[in-house]
Amino acid sequence: IQSSGNDLLALINDILDLSKIEAGHVEVRPETVSLERLATDLGQMFGPLAGERDLAFEIALAADCPPTIDTDRQRLDQILKNLLSNAFKFTEQGGVALSVNRAGEGQLTLTVADTGIGISEDQQREIFEAFRQADGTISRKYGGTGLGLSISRELARLLGGGITLASTPGE
Repeated sequence: IQSSGNDLLALINDILDLSKIEAGHVEVRPETVSLERLATDLGQMFGPLAGERDLAFEIALAADCPPTIDTDRQRLDQILKNLLSNAFKFTEQGGVALSVNRAGEGQLTLTVADTGIGISEDQQREIFEAFRQADGTISRKYGGTGLGLSISRELARLLGGGITLASTPGE
């Protein structure tokens, strides 16, 4: 009962987040964010999961990255936690990696890569639509609501960025 209640609460929160974003009621609150601290926090959060699942987990900050960035830490966390959670959810062997690289003047690329199941090209656009999943059958193997990528895409846009996907089934 508690697990079902938590699942329902997560769904309600996701729907509320998406509604607020679409209605333009989400404020971006920029602050100075240490990239090293961000990496450490994500490592502490996902490291135990990687250990439990016997998966490699690596976070790499490129040497030419600035020590800090100005962004909304809460929104950036929400995006990265969703992308990393998905990477772990769909990876049964191998590993997950987050890399941060300079992408031009005043820009960074944050890349989440995994050795998971991959997704076919014809489904890549669909998974960013609300309530859509690659495995959209009634008996979905991987669970979830199909809202996380929609929310992450919109939050990335609010932060002045975007999300792109490159994947091949089985890779």
